[in-house]
Amino acid sequence: MASVFVFGQLHEMAHLIAAYVVCGQSGKQIDFNLWTLCDACVTNPHSYLPTIFGPVFSYIIMWTGFFMLRSNNNRLWPAAFVLILGNVAFARIFTAGMGGGDETTVLKVLLQGQPIWLIKLLGFVLVFSLAFPPLYMIYKRLTNKHRFWVLASFCCMPLVIMMLYEFMLLGKVLKAGFLAQTHLLGVADFIYLHTALMAVIVLIFSKTLFHGYTKYLT
Repeated sequence: MASVFVFGQLHEMAHLIAAYVVCGQSGKQIDFNLWTLCDACVTNPHSYLPTIFGPVFSYIIMWTGFFMLRSNNNRLWPAAFVLILGNVAFARIFTAGMGGGDETTVLKVLLQGQPIWLIKLLGFVLVFSLAFPPLYMIYKRLTNKHRFWVLASFCCMPLVIMMLYEFMLLGKVLKAGFLAQTHLLGVADFIYLHTALMAVIVLIFSKTLFHGYTKYLT
């Protein structure tokens, strides 16, 4: 979960850095899962571009894990497991299936005038094509006889934890004004602090997280 939180914030940072490059001003991260452009950027004809870069970051990490799993070096496989599931690949598929997500948002801009059902369908096909292969590669590598349910648990349980802990609990803390000041790229100090603590946890357990559990993958 620590890696999920770290990758989640890096995803948001990819949006915000791109927003700064495109608009010349930072946007603002409202909470742990929502960001906005600065007012001056709303009318920018390229304002949709920052929306692309969050998923681009996530897919690069997922597919890095995919190719690590395809290699014969099984010492890399636990790390690949973390890279793919840490970027909540299933969440991207689920969100697109519900007609939302960054990818669909960008398609609405690029395909203005097209039926909304077609845009949502194309969004789902695009996301599924990018997010499912890494998940399937994990499925192939797992040795557990209940590997479908193991993978399903790793796909779904983080979403529940994120909703309860990050979006609801920490979201309330942020809204209450605790370390809500922003000093860099429109991100609250509290979000940076939480991400740093999660990164420390990842580092503490990195030996097990990235090198252990090889016996469960084949």
